[in-house]
Amino acid sequence: MSIPAGILLSLLFGITPMAILAFLLTLFDRYEKEPTWLVIGVFLWGFVVAAGTALILNTVFSIGLFVVSGSENLADVGAAVFSAPIVEESVKGLAVLIVFLFFRYEFDDVLDGVIYGSLVGFGFAAAENVNYIFTGFLQNGSQGLATLVVVRVLLIPFLHATLTSMTGIGLAVGRLSKGFWRYAAPVAGFLTAIGLHFFHNLLASVPDPLVCILGDVIDWVGFLGMFIFILILVYREGKVMREQLAEEVALGNMTQAQYEAATSIGGQIAARWGALAGGHWRSASRFYDLAGDLAFRKYQLARLGPQREPLAQAQIDQLRGQLASLRGSA
Repeated sequence: MSIPAGILLSLLFGITPMAILAFLLTLFDRYEKEPTWLVIGVFLWGFVVAAGTALILNTVFSIGLFVVSGSENLADVGAAVFSAPIVEESVKGLAVLIVFLFFRYEFDDVLDGVIYGSLVGFGFAAAENVNYIFTGFLQNGSQGLATLVVVRVLLIPFLHATLTSMTGIGLAVGRLSKGFWRYAAPVAGFLTAIGLHFFHNLLASVPDPLVCILGDVIDWVGFLGMFIFILILVYREGKVMREQLAEEVALGNMTQAQYEAATSIGGQIAARWGALAGGHWRSASRFYDLAGDLAFRKYQLARLGPQREPLAQAQIDQLRGQLASLRGSA
């Protein structure tokens, strides 16, 4: 196989699966959807900024350790076990922190923390996959490329997404908490991401196939646990929608039928596709997006109070006006 073919296949198998997984993840965000530009931006941060920065810093650490120890093996293991968990979770987590600080009102609940953390993780994994797969090709040709595709795409596809989602969960819990957990949860989430990353890399560094298989099994158990957690979070979002939008029917901002559609994933899908067939998809989609924004602004105000959310009431009033203006076209 030629070098250009190896590059093309490395890009294809490195990026495409992670992009598909990132897209599938966003499908769980049905009630209060994140802006498309922000979703793409977070993924690209992981792919370009986080992966590039981590490569440089991990390489510098590895070289420094080699200079001190004279052992190439120690330098590789040290970088993987000690440098990579701290560096990679820091540069990935920075993207989630930026969303948390500068796009606060897009960071509504714990599911948003999982989504933003996972998206930057998938972007990072895409870049890392390309690097590993192409290195395998250079070392062992087509067999090396195929082996690395199996390892990176089939055995550990969710690793970085699951790890950085811990940072997102910590920030989200802090966003919605008072007192001690407001500040402790983000720190705990970040340290959990680093600790799990350290544990994974430590197992992967042991030259025993059984230990590596154990690590893969643990990774998949972690992913399945996260998947169940996401389903629970989606259910909780539906509950918030039902509780917070009931008042809007009484106020005349939406009809009972619109309320039932807005508070059900299936109902929203049916309503949006029905609007597409009827030629008013844009206004209907806007209506249901506003309904989600309104529900979670009310939820945040009720949970945290006007002192923590001083702009929430004005935003609620604005969202109500916009919702009412679109009621007839939804």
